Amino acid sequence: MKTIQFIFGIHNHQPVGNFDFVFEEAFQRSYRPFIETLERYPSLALSLHFSGCLLEWLEAHHPQFLDRVARLVERGNIEILSAGFYEPILAVIPDHDKLGQIRKMNRYVHDRFHYEAKGLWLTERVWEPHLAKPIHEAGIDYITVDDFHFLAGGKHLDELTGYFNTDEQGESIGVFPISQRLRYAIPFQEPEETIRLLREYASEAGDRVLVMADDGEKFGVWPGTYERCFGKTRWLDRFFKALEENQDWIKTVTFKEYYQSHLPKGRVYMPTVSYFEMSEWTLPADRGVDFSDLVHEYEQKGILEKYRPFLRGGTWRNFLSLYEESNWMLKRTTEISHRLAEADDNGVIPGKTLGKIRDNVWRAQCNCAYWHGIFGGLYLPHLRHAIYAHLLKAEVEMDRLIGVNRRPRDIDNDGIPEFILSSPAIKLIISPRGGCIREFDILDKQFNLLDTLRRYRESYHQKVVAAKSNPKTGGSIHDLVVSKESNLDRYLQVDQAARSMLMDHFLPLGTTATEVRDTIPEQGNFLNAVYKVNQENGLILSRTGVAFESPVAITKRLQLEGRRLSVVIELANQGSNKITGLYGCELNFALLGGHTLDRYYEIDGKKPAGGYLDVTANDHGLSKVSLVNQWDEFRVTLSFPNPVNTWRFPVYTVSMSESGFEKVYQSSVVVPHWEIALQPQATVRFQFDLNVEEWENNR
Repeated sequence: MKTIQFIFGIHNHQPVGNFDFVFEEAFQRSYRPFIETLERYPSLALSLHFSGCLLEWLEAHHPQFLDRVARLVERGNIEILSAGFYEPILAVIPDHDKLGQIRKMNRYVHDRFHYEAKGLWLTERVWEPHLAKPIHEAGIDYITVDDFHFLAGGKHLDELTGYFNTDEQGESIGVFPISQRLRYAIPFQEPEETIRLLREYASEAGDRVLVMADDGEKFGVWPGTYERCFGKTRWLDRFFKALEENQDWIKTVTFKEYYQSHLPKGRVYMPTVSYFEMSEWTLPADRGVDFSDLVHEYEQKGILEKYRPFLRGGTWRNFLSLYEESNWMLKRTTEISHRLAEADDNGVIPGKTLGKIRDNVWRAQCNCAYWHGIFGGLYLPHLRHAIYAHLLKAEVEMDRLIGVNRRPRDIDNDGIPEFILSSPAIKLIISPRGGCIREFDILDKQFNLLDTLRRYRESYHQKVVAAKSNPKTGGSIHDLVVSKESNLDRYLQVDQAARSMLMDHFLPLGTTATEVRDTIPEQGNFLNAVYKVNQENGLILSRTGVAFESPVAITKRLQLEGRRLSVVIELANQGSNKITGLYGCELNFALLGGHTLDRYYEIDGKKPAGGYLDVTANDHGLSKVSLVNQWDEFRVTLSFPNPVNTWRFPVYTVSMSESGFEKVYQSSVVVPHWEIALQPQATVRFQFDLNVEEWENNR
């Protein structure tokens, strides 16, 4: 009889910083019912991975669930896979963190499930050839990646019925291919389709294996899958029953069982690659459209599978060039990691404290907030906020023990060093590019006021309009074209620069807040330009550029004392013509809620009617503007010695999520602006203070 071996792998994960109700919903709709279903089939074997972020939550909220998993491990139903504990992209974190995170997971699996993990779930299947060495050194024997990785390395699909070895500097690991056909069939097609696919590969020798390993959330959390898997159709129960009924020729095995009983089929050297869909997401918008069009063209011609191995878009690291915010977060976390490693080598931090700091660094490496594809990822402010909260916890504790690192240095690797202004309460990172504050940290709150996202053009934005008139639902999550609200196309703006503080704008007289929000009719060339920086009684930023077609010099003096930042701005007309218009200084505030009762504006000390942070307004003759964050118990107040006009407006992005296109609040912008009428060689000065205060409930 022809037989086949089948590995069914599940990866369960929720990111660091995700909302508690999201964890709970995923538990109730996916993780719990999946295990309950498996418990009824003691003859089946599965390979299972939980991310450390999820394990920590389960330990705190549902420890009895992990006890049930442990019993299945003991019963022989489940293999537990290791990984980087907090689900990092292993390829882009320091090697000492690769080893540390994997070993932390290995220890947890051993202590909690009494199991020795020898396999690894590779986060987002982001593979780079150098990974074989640190993965092997961490005690791992084998990993699993997509069949596309093998095809990109020159293998044929019909060869992918076992595992292969790969190596780096003499260190070797086994690599199993995940079948895309099975990944797309399960659970979206009937169980019989999977049985049919397995029968295609059955052989008399019975030594072939096919792998389906994918997100556990597709069983209950993805749109429509709870009803399909656990509702009336009971897909998962029928699938397990079909496997059980065909056990005479389908043998379910774990990765470990197959690896230990079979030799590799040969060697493979895969290029830097992830799964096929990500190769489109990592491309710039215009290239992403071209790539998608090419894939669809080949699909319509029936030649996609023939040429798929040669259709390769970008790699995961492209996200670091596409999104400045992603690159900045990763470089900040990496810098802190290296400082911690140096302190560890020098033995200057006590062991228990070192472990707590290191865990915060590792939590800040959780991958989800660093990229964006079919899930919100980078676009979700609460995920980015969690990254900053953990990196700041680590940095504040290190600074307390070994001192603040105030030396200028190129943090984001753009060739230009950034500068530090800090006090015990506030840390500012100033970038010469744009002459802006790049990061504004409230240290005791572990809160970065500038954790916002600029409005980018995305390749899928062309589908936002299509979703209005031709929504598509059902099928795979990759096929959805749905908007979660109407008229999202009106929010498809694109910003000229990253959103920060102290951005210099020169605008025509009569400009309104709506125009600045939507179009920014810029009349100067200071955005993204490089300023000179002098460390003199604080910092002085200066640049000569062009505004209203005349040479203009800007000088910005910054002084930080305690919780107060003082800003003095001078404009000098260096031309021979009078210049007339508006000068605005843009300030972004990312407070994580645009339309909530606990976050709002106060104008001259009073909360206006409709004072939500998502309001667009033109204010006149103000002395003080505050943004209040009751949830985190602080307010940020802008104070002006002379009455000033301001524009206020929200920044919304439009992004793709697993349930459709959605509008996401990123920050609130306040732009104090002054009318200027500068004669040749004349100078004008503006000043204001920015003060971070504790918010008290009895005020």
